[in-house]
Amino acid sequence: MARKRTKKTSKKDSPGLLARLLAESDSEWWKQFARQMRRLLVVVILLAGAIVGLRYLDGYVHKISSERDMRLMVEFPNYPQWASEELIEYICLSSGVNGNDPLLDKELVAKWAGSLARNPWVKVVRQVHRNYNGRVVIDCELRRPVAAMREGPRLYYIDLEGVVLPNMPVDEHIVELRGEPTKLPRPGECVSSPSLMAGLGVLALIRDVDEQMPRQERIWRKLAKLDVSNYEGRINKTNSHLSLYTQGDTEIRWGAAVGRERPYYEAPAKYKLASLYRAFKKFGSLDKYQSVELRNLRKEKTDPLRKG
Repeated sequence: MARKRTKKTSKKDSPGLLARLLAESDSEWWKQFARQMRRLLVVVILLAGAIVGLRYLDGYVHKISSERDMRLMVEFPNYPQWASEELIEYICLSSGVNGNDPLLDKELVAKWAGSLARNPWVKVVRQVHRNYNGRVVIDCELRRPVAAMREGPRLYYIDLEGVVLPNMPVDEHIVELRGEPTKLPRPGECVSSPSLMAGLGVLALIRDVDEQMPRQERIWRKLAKLDVSNYEGRINKTNSHLSLYTQGDTEIRWGAAVGRERPYYEAPAKYKLASLYRAFKKFGSLDKYQSVELRNLRKEKTDPLRKG
């Protein structure tokens, strides 16, 4: 009996390795992979569309801005209360912004900020923001004057750090410093005179305390000038080194500079302040006295620096 021959499978007819792997793989995994690829393709298309759209919008803005006759306007919305409108206008003008500036010039903002920083009244330039509608908004920290000083017919202001400021109107009372023979440096530079710095220290201390007091007990506006001519007793060692004067010309003998009081002879600054405000509170005026002596070592219980 003849045996039935078995037909051998040719190598050409057998599936390849990749086909076998694909057949044996989990079809669900491939479905998830396909979904992720479709999502990625959608994201790529959206990003490409956004880039093209932004470029088109930027070109459109440049075209409209170049064709439009736009007038630039400088604004300083958050200036301090003590700054007058004239001072703010002076600050804005010092930015160098003018109608001929090409609004789309990328270097303009840095140029304007640099011009502002060179103004003696500007302490810090926080931000210069340019809008495509022509508004230029500036944000600066200004130097607040604490004293005034005359040099010939000219009046200058000086801030707490001793920086000399050009004369511009301010909406607050400023006490005048007198008795310094040396010349002031140019606006924007610091004074180097120890007597002027001592006077600034006293005025800054009084104003800082005064702003914490109830309005009816404040004395800052009652003060007219501070004389530093006898600083460190250079004229007479027994007289008050620094003396304040009221609007009514009453002398207030402050004594030595803050922190330079002689131990066991002169009261520290905080007790001088206590005596000064106590004297004002007694009569509601400092001009009721022939003079006000603050150098006494006796420590007052009333302390204007203490709350309650």
